[in-house]
Amino acid sequence: MVPDTFLTEDSDSPKLVSFASQSSALSGFDLSGPDPLGVEMPWEVLGAMIQGKSSIDLTAMPFYTREEAQEFVYNYGFDLDVPEDMAEMEAYVIEAINFIEHRFLTRSIDWAGLGEPVIPVDKIPLSVSSHRNVIDLIMMASQPDHPTRAWACALLKVIHTLVYIQNSPLYKYHAQASETILARFRDVLSPESDGTVLLSGNRGRSLRLYAFEAKHHKPRESILLKLLCKKENVAENVWDLVGVRLVTFHPAEALLAVDILREKKVILFPNVIPSRSRNTLLDFAHFQELYEVALADYKLGKRSLESLFKLFETDDYILPEESPSNANPLSSPQYRSLHITCRQLLRVKAGGHVTEARFAFPYEIQVLDKSNYLNSKVGHGAHARYKQRQLFAARRRVMGSLLTLEEG
Repeated sequence: MVPDTFLTEDSDSPKLVSFASQSSALSGFDLSGPDPLGVEMPWEVLGAMIQGKSSIDLTAMPFYTREEAQEFVYNYGFDLDVPEDMAEMEAYVIEAINFIEHRFLTRSIDWAGLGEPVIPVDKIPLSVSSHRNVIDLIMMASQPDHPTRAWACALLKVIHTLVYIQNSPLYKYHAQASETILARFRDVLSPESDGTVLLSGNRGRSLRLYAFEAKHHKPRESILLKLLCKKENVAENVWDLVGVRLVTFHPAEALLAVDILREKKVILFPNVIPSRSRNTLLDFAHFQELYEVALADYKLGKRSLESLFKLFETDDYILPEESPSNANPLSSPQYRSLHITCRQLLRVKAGGHVTEARFAFPYEIQVLDKSNYLNSKVGHGAHARYKQRQLFAARRRVMGSLLTLEEG
């Protein structure tokens, strides 16, 4: 193969065209301006594309002209010459400004006292926030020496995330999915007079739960914070827009709860996402081994059915404290549960027409015992502390070098 050639194709057949034959025409190029021939390599962008780095972790945008930036935005999905597209993008800019000032620059949080870096302002500089055209922000972010580059970068990170939230079918059909999914659980659950909840299975089998909780709605700001912490940074990777929590009295009863949900077809095993299943609650293999021995005794008449099910009421099968928690680095290692991510096929109207479309909507199921549940309310695993860790992580990722500033 000739090293200085490349293939072009027309309606007849591929042709070899020599790079060398083109070099003589360079004298006709406009060589003014930065990198007119495109020989500069955007190493950071290329590295992100081929090495699994998120776009919101980039430190600058790779554009020289407004025309380049507008072409990028057009291919991103917005034609800024269309008033509706321009208005939608301006709305994202305003929302991003409000979000950063409200959550990352607020003086209501003692950042220094909590061990977090301090930014000596509580407002985005007017020289940045006064711009509603995203092209202006892209051009600021594309100039390494621009005094407000870091602020523009922070806004663009949030804007990009908002675009994915707003245009995700998961967010669009959130309410419909919530009603469909939670109705399946309501069909097998009934509240008891003592405040507990009865989970009813087949053949008269049932399990008394200490509590049942359902998450009907995840606020937009919570979704935004969560995505800003995630490497993938797309709304399709928010698994807990809808979620349920079943609280048993004993750890091993969590297995009974899952099995009842399985037999009642509330959870279908093909719809479980394997990579998202985590067990930090009980020693599954050990419990299975002991239960099979006890089951054999029951079948031989050596053990009663009541004593067989008493095995689920012991606390002898919990995993040791040193067991790894889960794949979420922000979660407390003290939070112990069975964690299952499932999918539910939804039927939705396609584009407002009669034709229906189906897509899989993910939701989370957590099953844990009373002791771990109560600990999560007051201990290190408390949800408020988890949200605080999430806020700190998102703030560091979005604000970047701005957090190195010192008051003074």
